[in-house]
Amino acid sequence: MIKELIKIVKTLRRRCPWDRKQTLSSTRPLLLNEVYELDDALRRRDKRAIIEELGDYLFMGFFLAAIMEEKNKVKLQDILNGVIKKLKDRHPHIYGNVKVKDEFDVLRNWEKIKNKDAGRSLLSGIPVALPALQQAQLIQERCRRVGFDWEDASAVLLKVEEELKELKAELDDQRLKKWGAGEKIKEELGDLLFALVNLCRHLNVDAEGALKDANLKFRNRFQRVEQELKKMGKTFTEATLAEMEAVWQQVKNKK
Repeated sequence: MIKELIKIVKTLRRRCPWDRKQTLSSTRPLLLNEVYELDDALRRRDKRAIIEELGDYLFMGFFLAAIMEEKNKVKLQDILNGVIKKLKDRHPHIYGNVKVKDEFDVLRNWEKIKNKDAGRSLLSGIPVALPALQQAQLIQERCRRVGFDWEDASAVLLKVEEELKELKAELDDQRLKKWGAGEKIKEELGDLLFALVNLCRHLNVDAEGALKDANLKFRNRFQRVEQELKKMGKTFTEATLAEMEAVWQQVKNKK
């Protein structure tokens, strides 16, 4: 089946005007779109959608490999050999003589092996294009692997409260009443968000996923408020804030 997929990819590159026109740069947004569609299917636990989107994702991988073969003279076998070697090298407890006690040992060994490269930082390899919440959680996870971490969730919660207090202090500054929020407020908000992501991580919660769920919950409630207002013969622009709040509470209390 894999051979047939590779054959189809190469045929499309030769015979389809659209596929032939694609480059490494032009496929980037397409790849990101497939990743998000797969992520959405996984979040919904939709088996049929997962199968379909995972297939699209695999296709994009082979499609990019085909472009690499044509433009950069890199063979698919070289790509496969590279990932096979990397996986074996980074799992010496399976393919070598290293002993591990738990997953924490596995992750620490993984970082030690990666950081053998001269000049490589512990935080190297975290894509700057990642959504900010995901990037923050990855940074914190990398630090945890080498023991640079808060002791537990309660300690992180104290940090969250500290950051919130600092934000409140800035908001109480009389100058803000005249000039408005500036870079300092932005900085304090960033620190608070970073601390909240840390709290999520310590509670084994995916920060990005938690915010997505909150967004979805708000959207669903907002749309229901919209429907209720229509029943009242009103739109958002026609309803008062008190009316909107009353309908919101009504919708919120309906399980």
